[in-house]
Amino acid sequence: MAKDDLRLIEAGFPCHQVGAETRRERDTGKAPPTHRLHVWWARRPLTPSRAAILASLLPADADPEAFIRNLGIVRWQALIGDERWTLISETITKRLVRDDNDPEHWLLPIDDTVLAALDKEHQRRARCRDLIVQLESAGPDYANDPVLQAWQAEVQALPSIAIEPGNALQVIKAVADPAGVKDKIAFAKRDDVQVILGRSLRWDDEDSYGYSRAFETPTKPLPEAQRKVVLDPTAGGGSIPFEALRLGHRVIANELNPVASVILKATLDYPARYGLALLEDIARWGDTLRETVEAKMAPFTPFSPIPSDQRVALERHLQRRPDLVDEYATEHDHMGLLYCRQVTCPHCGGEAPLLNSLWLSKEGEQWAVDVQPQADKTVRFEPYVLGSEGRKPDARTLDAGTVTRGVGQCVHCHQAIAGDEIKRQARGESELGRWQDVLYCVVGIRLEPKLDKHGEVQRFASGARKGEIKTSKVRYFRAPNEIDQQALAAASAELEARRFDFEMKGLVPNESIGEISNYDRGHRMYGENLWIDMFTPRQLLGHLTVMEALSEAKPRILEELGEEKGRAVVTYLQFMLDKGIDYNCSHTRWEYTQGIVKGAFSRHNFALQWTFGEMVFSGPSSGFRWGISQVLDAYQGIAELLANRHQQGLQPGDLIQTLGPSQQLQGIADQSVDAVVMDPPYYDNVQYSELSDFYYVWQKRSLGDLYPGWFDDEVTDKQNEVVANPARDGSAKLAKARYETLMQETFAECRRVLKPEGLMTLMFTHKGADAWETLTNALIEAGWDITACMPVQSEGGYSTHQMNLAAAASTIFIACRPADRSARQPSSWAYEVRGRLETAVREGLTEFARLNLNPVDRMIASWGRALRVYSEHWPVQDGDEDVPPTRAMQEAARVVAEEEVSRLSGGLVTVEDLDSESRLAVIALGINGLGEFAFDDALQISRSLSFHLQQRNGNYRVSDDLVAYASASDGERAAPLAIRGSKLRLLKPEERAEQRLEHPQALWDVLCGLISIYREGGIVAARNYLGTHDKRDSAALRGLLKVWANECDDEALRREALLIDYEL
Repeated sequence: MAKDDLRLIEAGFPCHQVGAETRRERDTGKAPPTHRLHVWWARRPLTPSRAAILASLLPADADPEAFIRNLGIVRWQALIGDERWTLISETITKRLVRDDNDPEHWLLPIDDTVLAALDKEHQRRARCRDLIVQLESAGPDYANDPVLQAWQAEVQALPSIAIEPGNALQVIKAVADPAGVKDKIAFAKRDDVQVILGRSLRWDDEDSYGYSRAFETPTKPLPEAQRKVVLDPTAGGGSIPFEALRLGHRVIANELNPVASVILKATLDYPARYGLALLEDIARWGDTLRETVEAKMAPFTPFSPIPSDQRVALERHLQRRPDLVDEYATEHDHMGLLYCRQVTCPHCGGEAPLLNSLWLSKEGEQWAVDVQPQADKTVRFEPYVLGSEGRKPDARTLDAGTVTRGVGQCVHCHQAIAGDEIKRQARGESELGRWQDVLYCVVGIRLEPKLDKHGEVQRFASGARKGEIKTSKVRYFRAPNEIDQQALAAASAELEARRFDFEMKGLVPNESIGEISNYDRGHRMYGENLWIDMFTPRQLLGHLTVMEALSEAKPRILEELGEEKGRAVVTYLQFMLDKGIDYNCSHTRWEYTQGIVKGAFSRHNFALQWTFGEMVFSGPSSGFRWGISQVLDAYQGIAELLANRHQQGLQPGDLIQTLGPSQQLQGIADQSVDAVVMDPPYYDNVQYSELSDFYYVWQKRSLGDLYPGWFDDEVTDKQNEVVANPARDGSAKLAKARYETLMQETFAECRRVLKPEGLMTLMFTHKGADAWETLTNALIEAGWDITACMPVQSEGGYSTHQMNLAAAASTIFIACRPADRSARQPSSWAYEVRGRLETAVREGLTEFARLNLNPVDRMIASWGRALRVYSEHWPVQDGDEDVPPTRAMQEAARVVAEEEVSRLSGGLVTVEDLDSESRLAVIALGINGLGEFAFDDALQISRSLSFHLQQRNGNYRVSDDLVAYASASDGERAAPLAIRGSKLRLLKPEERAEQRLEHPQALWDVLCGLISIYREGGIVAARNYLGTHDKRDSAALRGLLKVWANECDDEALRREALLIDYEL
């Protein structure tokens, strides 16, 4: 690498701004349209994808502000003297016109509307300054707070200059500050701030982001001369090639999986080629299919008269208009039909429904279901409103339901039903027969007229609906009735009557679920052996009816629109069906906290659902209508983001899509690619091919002839998939070796196609040491050096894979260059590598400080810094032995642990001051307070600090090379930690064994004993306790007390600790 060819990613870029904007993209509720089009697992956010591309191509001396601007992190600001007025109202921004004298600036013509808005801005700033004064008066710490100082600079009084109608203000697109907004949000959440102000601090839009999410900012593609070739060899859901395409680069997107490849076509090619004009064709043919499907399915999804309690409520509502009651006494719609698994009790022979919760709704009016045993050993389901007729069951009873951890409870004899017996009945292997999917609740919607304050019916006064009654929707839960049961029976009979016809037309996905599977606990163990086993008869009938309608419409679509455009439309119609099979199968779940059906892949597996939901195929909110709306909305959003690229036009070579293994990139010439940017599969994180078979078996029936060669196999390719797959490879050890081989071959192929001056950037999130070791080995063996590692916060705070866990929330950008090792000799671990590694890690921790990374992310980012040094000096030897990457990672972890203990205690405690158990306790507290964290994290820390973890129930003797943890269910827990499943948590003082605290062996024991004694006898007893154990003057103990106060994440415990410290 030439010294003058350093890239921005290698020199350092504003990753704190990228991370803050990425977190915003993740957490604002609505995902980008690329992510909403079709399910794909582990998609990257758009903002860091673009950042990785830009930072890999821009030179090291690129303007950081220009980099942020190219990410779309910009806002409109009018210049008024030396001050800037952030324009957030569309009423104002739509008035902007280009400045003829400077194409980079705009003008805001002054009129009465602008003057009124400016007057409001004067008043807003004055209010903000008053709040700042109020906060600063609370003490010097507030006056010096960087958030307040920045806010004060932003709300200075606007200068008094002549601003009159007919003139214009100069307006610029200024770089925004999402990292600053993140700090503001955290500041506003502080308890002390709310106490001072007497209310919550709410930021005005002008003081917040001041722009829509960065990825929504229109992108001007690069001119021809500046375009580069960007390759993503494992393109998946397409975030990286999508952003490369928007930027104007030539894109090569390779993918092994046909389902992902079709998604890439629909995300990249068709929107860029056809633009928004294709939306009308997709919508028109979608409606054609919907009309056909709803007409055929209406007899099997009828609506009933509203139940008696709802009719009473309606009559009460319409007491002045009883003549309207009958008009609104029939259900308007179904939000979902809820099913449970039901077995036969092996003890009493009664019906035993298995519900893992009896809740129906926790939002708004709370509902639950009562499972009522009958004398004939049947059951009856009765939904009810909590509190009605004095019904207030214990919340724990509702939470527990009738099945917990795979073990059921009979509602008749109350005997436990073993998990093995449940599985036998699920598979049809029990003498008691096969379990059933039983409809236990219908989520109904009825309409009722809106009334004015006098109780009179409201009507539309104008427009197309003039004279019609205005209505509102009322949701309720009811028990299934005879009409529902007859419809289910009719649907089952219709499916059997038409099954042969469907099969002869090749529409039935009756392929077997692969025998080699990592998800047997979710399907095969419970009797699902074919892909069609994941649907109830009515669900399957509906999906096959859609497939039939699509099959019949396809020739007409292709004839009308032509082969290319017709293929595009058929693809999106198939996606509408795919939405349905995701949200209308027996692996969905009713989310009672939100009142919605969650799709099968709200989690990345085939987890068995004890209760699940069904979407109907008729009515105003039919499942297929919903699927149409979802695909249309996503396509429109994607086409709008690609509008400038569509307008520019796709030329041959601008977008190349290949299907095949990343280890053999067919059709890509040697040294033809400027940058490889990839989000490699994360070890064993997701088994993409196994999950995607769920869609593949449907897609190949409608899309197989449109994408020749893509759907020739019965199911997707598992053998060439770059993942650690224990089921495929026979064991975890063999899976690791196979993954390393496949990754090495992929990286070697990337080295082949990359230009000599090119760069490869990986986006890697996995926090497992094994994954990092394997990745590093693969890179080094394939001939790469790691030249930079930078953390970017990427995982949303509301991800189900992140919430309440000490999980990695950052993606590490790893920049790599082809290595020249022709003259490189083995390096000495002791004399050349270890010292440089420690320096690099400590420098990295200083850089990371401004990013506010969590402890897990600091550890992972430090691994990256250590591995950069390791790869630069590879091969590394300690004496005559080769040093593996794990040695470098453990050394980094040791440095991080030392820094972490010092940071948490404010420098009052060092690692050397603490015994092993106290060291780990402090670090655990820093990782996630008193919450759970992964056992693997503790294991990695223990290795770096040269002790081992061991489960010890009851009392034991502490040693320097041991840290113990107890079982969460153990009654006498001497250990400082408890384990449940694969998660550890730090125990509170009151959860520790009294004997251990009375006779402490570790400093952490003394801390817990001090807190317990203080609660019982106050400060005198606490001082005596410390005197007894010779810790009255222990600075290390006082340091631990401060750590406890700062990190316990419990206000009452924090105040208690501060009081103890003060009184001592």
